[in-house]
Amino acid sequence: MQITGTLGSRISALRSEKHISQQALAERLFVTQGTVSKWEKGFRFPDANMIREIAKQLDVDPALLFSAPPTDATTPSVILVEDEPLILNGALRVLREELPHADVAGFHAAADALAFAEAGRIDLAFLDIELHGESGLDLASRLGALNPYTNVVFLTSHSEYALEALGTFCSGYMLKPLTSEKLHAQLSHLRYPLPGNVT
Repeated sequence: MQITGTLGSRISALRSEKHISQQALAERLFVTQGTVSKWEKGFRFPDANMIREIAKQLDVDPALLFSAPPTDATTPSVILVEDEPLILNGALRVLREELPHADVAGFHAAADALAFAEAGRIDLAFLDIELHGESGLDLASRLGALNPYTNVVFLTSHSEYALEALGTFCSGYMLKPLTSEKLHAQLSHLRYPLPGNVT
């Protein structure tokens, strides 16, 4: 079984594969069924200790919850980091519709995105700048340290960060919301070409 998508969708897929109900998993983790549901829908995220416990209860390596799906050299890996669920879901929909041959994953928190990047190649990262208690600018630097050929595009509501963002040698700076038109304009100006010539 190939596990793809967000952390929540991976938890859901693995739980279903093991024939474990949300309620049963919740009881094993000493949380409510509503909490598990929120994790799977992407409205809340478990912390690192809870992720390890989830992996234990699902009998998988914790890295599987973060690791990128297997890709070949021609499949672009794209991530989006946005802490507002509605904005995240809307932007993911645009990315998946316009980049059907890419592996696209979404994250609410910088730490989750970083763990994902540590497990595999990231070709293109769309980052919000003001994340809850975190900075998309800092995340961009850390992604660049892992792979200097990652294209970083800031997707934000705040125009005042433009000069600071451009100082990170990013591939672009876009104001929300993400639309098909904005995406295609940005793809033609990336610093590094994506695998498979999708641009």
